Amino acid sequence: MATPTVTTTIKRITVAIDCSPYSRASLSAAAEIAGRLHAELSGVFIEDINLLRMAELPFTQEIQAHTARFEPFDLARAERMLKKQSKTASRLLRESAERFAIPHSFRTLRGTVPSLLLSAALDTDLLAIGRWGNTPSCKRGLGSTAQKAVRESKTNVLVAHHAGFSLQSPLVVLFDGSRGALNALETALGLVQQKTHLHVFLLANNEAEQEKNRNRAEQHIGRKTGLVEFHNVPLTSGTLLRQCINMTGPGLLLVSENTDALDKEAIYRLIDSVECPVLLVRSTA
Repeated sequence: MATPTVTTTIKRITVAIDCSPYSRASLSAAAEIAGRLHAELSGVFIEDINLLRMAELPFTQEIQAHTARFEPFDLARAERMLKKQSKTASRLLRESAERFAIPHSFRTLRGTVPSLLLSAALDTDLLAIGRWGNTPSCKRGLGSTAQKAVRESKTNVLVAHHAGFSLQSPLVVLFDGSRGALNALETALGLVQQKTHLHVFLLANNEAEQEKNRNRAEQHIGRKTGLVEFHNVPLTSGTLLRQCINMTGPGLLLVSENTDALDKEAIYRLIDSVECPVLLVRSTA
């Protein structure tokens, strides 16, 4: 059976910037991908309306991180802080875009962060976001804004990890032979560089299906890259799959939201738990 033509076009990338470590990581990743794909980079800083409303309350105080002292936190102080962060975000975007010689734009919006971010990404091909924002937490997994982006965004989503990102590091693609998996593989092939290792995880519970998936992947890859390794991964548990991914130490994991081997909830749990950046591929055209 002939492999269907699959294309993934990423020409415009929107990145959420709040100046947190995870946000800086997402900006770095988005800029490198934009440079590789010759895409436009659009930065968005969102002034959190809930923070401003909180600052209007007479009893609101701010805890200083370095001194653990409480200080008054009013609307004027909140406005100054957000203005300073917006200026920093704009500078970080400009520096990243200049490093890769890519066109860029920046805008500041005010409102509820998750909903505004999803709206800002409607006209984009990829939304880049950090696993967590500025709100500190001891919780593992994704923050609330990242969760909403993964579950509800209509476009491809890049979830950045604080450990950083490089397209020189290995790429891992989850592949089950489905059209969605082919789309994720094609996206990876657009990102691989000359010395990048591409690891294709063949998701199947029997040798015949694994061999079928490998043949289909090899047919699609052709001569686009020579540094390819195939790994048979049985679908016995999400824990095993996560361990295999973490042991590979990828610079980026690519997974399609539309696969036959994993349902959407299993994919969302995987993104929540792996220790590397993840590109959730939604495009099917």
